[in-house]
Amino acid sequence: TVENLGLVGGAVTGSFYVGGLAGYVYEATISGCYATGPVTGESHVGGLVGSNEAGAISASCATGSVSGDAYTGGLAGTNDCGAVSQCYATGPVTGTTVTGGLVGGNVGGAISECYATGAVTGTGANAGGLVGQNDGGVVEYSFWDVETSGLTLSSGGQGKTTAEMRTAQTFLDAGWDFVGETANGTEDI
Repeated sequence: TVENLGLVGGAVTGSFYVGGLAGYVYEATISGCYATGPVTGESHVGGLVGSNEAGAISASCATGSVSGDAYTGGLAGTNDCGAVSQCYATGPVTGTTVTGGLVGGNVGGAISECYATGAVTGTGANAGGLVGQNDGGVVEYSFWDVETSGLTLSSGGQGKTTAEMRTAQTFLDAGWDFVGETANGTEDI
């Protein structure tokens, strides 16, 4: 379990399973963490983690640029049978195959209450504003900015304009639990 850890700045470069916080997460929990530096690699490259396999990532974010060849995402390169909830990514993402603003490839995983706002450039197959490729996974209550991402398509989530992304009601209507409201819960997530 990794909780409340942040890595500011510092470029991360590697080949496979490259992330701003962790390269490969297996059946682990990451909560309240963030990474802000640029991340560059070949495959399974993410702003926070390169690959999340059967792990749980929550209340975390990545804000740096991410660049890779295959399975590249603003937060995670892949989410393989894992859970990603209440997370966001804001940095630009550039990839060749399977590129997403939040997650590159979601294989049997669950993504909930997340968003992405960074520009997404995918030169090959499967580029998405939130998720590049969703294979048997679930994506719910999650959004991406169609204007800042430059993409109107995603393999999950709902595309919104920048104005809609800046409106609390967009998220409240999806059941997000904000501070000061009680209709969607009292945890103030």
